[in-house]
Amino acid sequence: MKEALKEKIKQPEFTAPLLVLVVFLAMQVAGVAVNNLEEGNIFIALGIVQLLAIGLPCIAYYLLKGRRLEEPLSVIPKRGPQLLFLLFAAVFFITGSLLIKFFYFVYDIDASATVNIYNTVFAENSAIRHLEVILSLIIIPAVCEEILFRGILFSEYRKHGTANAIVISALCFSMFHFSATEFPVYLFAGLLFGFTAAVTRSVIPSVALHLLSNTLNIYGSDAFLRNTVNTNGTYFVGFLLIMVAALAFILLLSRVETVCHGYAEKPPVEAIPPKSTQGFGKVFLSPSFLLLVVAFLVITFLV
Repeated sequence: MKEALKEKIKQPEFTAPLLVLVVFLAMQVAGVAVNNLEEGNIFIALGIVQLLAIGLPCIAYYLLKGRRLEEPLSVIPKRGPQLLFLLFAAVFFITGSLLIKFFYFVYDIDASATVNIYNTVFAENSAIRHLEVILSLIIIPAVCEEILFRGILFSEYRKHGTANAIVISALCFSMFHFSATEFPVYLFAGLLFGFTAAVTRSVIPSVALHLLSNTLNIYGSDAFLRNTVNTNGTYFVGFLLIMVAALAFILLLSRVETVCHGYAEKPPVEAIPPKSTQGFGKVFLSPSFLLLVVAFLVITFLV
């Protein structure tokens, strides 16, 4: 009985959410310290905080797991028909994100906190300031978060089905940002990042998309959308975004078929991943994941 229990708590569906929970708590504690800093030091501190609060738990988890994840992704993406796939994924991501924010704008939901906070920094027009922003708010978050959510979490859950791995990593990624209003934006991004990692079988393309996401968030996709709507009208912009997003999605799916056909000719794996329906309960009803959800709700709505 004890041996069975020990074996159960070593399974990724139990350990992976605990890793995310540790990162949640570390980021919250570090956030208190950052908020007490002077404005001039805040960006450097944010970069250091993310490296420590995300990087150290990931390293510790990897070592505790015996330097072996369940089904790790490749660091270097495979060569082949992936460039167009990534291009269409980027277009779909941009138009899809703008479409979600379009509905936020139409229904007057404020989801532009990041841009509003740093407007004063951009007003300084300082090259050093912009470099600090690029490092601490674009590059470091993209790399650290993708290592956590797609590099570790997705890889740990993939044995329970690719769809489960994509969804659970996207949910954890969305909860990581502790925002109820922006949850759909992060969920869409997380799903596409996970889908990209699954198709390319590498974490690098998802890092590239994440860099694009952070750049758009920091440098004014909200302002661009608002100006476009005010200039061209709500219905026209909404129709245009829907059409372009739909076209990009169709082209994206067509490239998935081409990429997977290349894998079929020379498959890099010997076994087909299991159906996600078989592992649904283990993934989404595990005690540690439910504890993670409770922590997200408490921190988001009560703290």
